[in-house]
Amino acid sequence: MGHKIAIIIPAYKSRFLRQTLDSMAAQTCRDFAVYVGDDASPEPLEPIVRAYEGKLSVTYHRFAENLGGRDLVAHWERCIALSREPLVWLFSDDDLLPPDGVERVLAAAGRYGTEKVFFRLPLIVVDAEGQQKLANPPLSEGKTSDYAFLLDKLSGRISSAAIEYVFSRDVWRVSGGFVKFPLAWCSDDATWARFARYAGGMTSVPGAPVCWRNAEGENISNSSRFDREKLCATTQFIRWIARTYKCRKGDSALAGALGRYAHTILRCSVRGNFGLSDLLRLCAALGK
Repeated sequence: MGHKIAIIIPAYKSRFLRQTLDSMAAQTCRDFAVYVGDDASPEPLEPIVRAYEGKLSVTYHRFAENLGGRDLVAHWERCIALSREPLVWLFSDDDLLPPDGVERVLAAAGRYGTEKVFFRLPLIVVDAEGQQKLANPPLSEGKTSDYAFLLDKLSGRISSAAIEYVFSRDVWRVSGGFVKFPLAWCSDDATWARFARYAGGMTSVPGAPVCWRNAEGENISNSSRFDREKLCATTQFIRWIARTYKCRKGDSALAGALGRYAHTILRCSVRGNFGLSDLLRLCAALGK
């Protein structure tokens, strides 16, 4: 009998990969399979993964072409295509699971099924040493709508990372898959809203949080090399929201959240590194 959960790791960096796999090997429930998609990395990922073949149901696949450097969303998609399980859990190569993470998701699946479902776990953000940098508010029982999620994210009330979410394969397929923006910046947030719309909301799985690692110099979130692409993606994301939520056009809550989001991107994400043309494009997307 096959597993119910596919844990997908689109991998490129080796620095924290052992810690990620250790957190999976420590799970209290083993009804899951791990798929590591090596994005033609120059780092030695295969020996790290092979060492876990006796501890995990793990599949390693090295892609001949590096795709993440130019189309990260396409790399996510091809990694997911390696799997067949009904539930998909997308990781980074440095994320961490609490020991009962799989057990809690399967308990939720026992209650809500494995079709047209979208689960969400609590999140904390940690640094390179595993020290907590920030935490989302605890999740309450029940569902969060796609629109409520967007308002929380845009206004800065929550952070968001892929490791929080487990989605059924039909949600991924039927909803149209991941939303594409440059460098996949904002792609995840747009995608979670898209998946939540199809699934009828995000179903909370309260308990111990998952850990998203934001290590200095290890991802684009804290790198200034890609500021222009970040601004371009942010503008596309705002336009996507305007198209997708036309019925909310006059909503002052959305307008205020979008304004705060744009301000945060300019001040924190690109740290003031933008030109007048960038600002004008962003203002046009905001309708200002």
